[in-house]
Amino acid sequence: MSRVLITGGAGFIGSHVVDSLIEAGHEVVVVDDLSSGRRRNVNPKANFYQIDIRSQELRSVFEDVRPEYVNHHAAHVDLRRSLEDPLHDASVNILGSINVLECCRRYEVNKVIYASSVAIYGEPEQLPCSEDHPVRPSSPYGASKYVVELYLELYGQNYELDYTILRYPNVYGPRQDPFGRPV
Repeated sequence: MSRVLITGGAGFIGSHVVDSLIEAGHEVVVVDDLSSGRRRNVNPKANFYQIDIRSQELRSVFEDVRPEYVNHHAAHVDLRRSLEDPLHDASVNILGSINVLECCRRYEVNKVIYASSVAIYGEPEQLPCSEDHPVRPSSPYGASKYVVELYLELYGQNYELDYTILRYPNVYGPRQDPFGRPV
């Protein structure tokens, strides 16, 4: 099976992806700074690194692990805080993601799967939103998620990095706090 590195793997959605990949027999490595994720969400069969995706330490994880695939879920996801502190939002979501992409490029990752958001559309003109819906984010969070999509396209064109973008709508379920924070 494959070696998969999941950023944000202690979070609400990422931890479920970790569980599914382990159940399918993959070797899974989780990178999460635990700013919103929880250590108890990490499957005990996964290797865990408590690292911020903006950190240069991320390179050493890629060096040690040599992942074949990266599933990039790590992000600052608080839409309200993105309005209050857009610099923090951009630092994590854009600069952190570029750091992840640079590691993917340097360590020749086969493919990146990126967890984007329907927040890139802003106020939808119609529901459900199709992939060709106009992109007009109404928050720094939505803008930051879209900027990373553009970077993925550039990395694909310039460095032949294969990628898939998933634009999640509002997701709910186990491990989610009803007040919007992961548990």
